[in-house]
Amino acid sequence: MPRRIPDYPDAYAGWNALSSFGSYISVVGIRRFFVVVTITSSSGNNKRCAPSPWAVEQNTTTPEWMVQSPPAFHTFGELPAIKETKSYVK
Repeated sequence: MPRRIPDYPDAYAGWNALSSFGSYISVVGIRRFFVVVTITSSSGNNKRCAPSPWAVEQNTTTPEWMVQSPPAFHTFGELPAIKETKSYVK
């Protein structure tokens, strides 16, 4: 839309409505983001996570969870051998 013109041609009306609608969506999204951040930071349940979020009895010995967090560079001198492969997909 041209600047410094008090009235714009009708050809820009659709684009003006589209940009106005997009700005409303942006405002709703930003407001929702800050609500989530506020709820998360004021929840008071600041507990440490478990070492393995997928702490399933049959899958706790994968190489990803055998090292400390965060892992050091070059954690394994050589690739560990996978002795057994199980399919946990049902």
